[in-house]
Amino acid sequence: MTRLPEGRREVYPSRGSRPKRRAPDFGPGLNVSVPISFGLPLVVVGIALVAAAFASGGVFFWVAGLVALVAGVLLFATGKRL
Repeated sequence: MTRLPEGRREVYPSRGSRPKRRAPDFGPGLNVSVPISFGLPLVVVGIALVAAAFASGGVFFWVAGLVALVAGVLLFATGKRL
């Protein structure tokens, strides 16, 4: 096989000369910790249950709302990465 002239490029360049393709990603990581991702929804659910307790006066809503609210606040406040 004859060599190509100096000024001519290869038709099929080798794999090593190709630019590296990056894998598709979803942008920069948000780095949200597990306690925050579980604690914040618990706070929201706790507030909703306490609001339902005000409206209905049910003891179950008070207990469940306060437990969810306290657990969510404690988880959200720690914010440690797991």
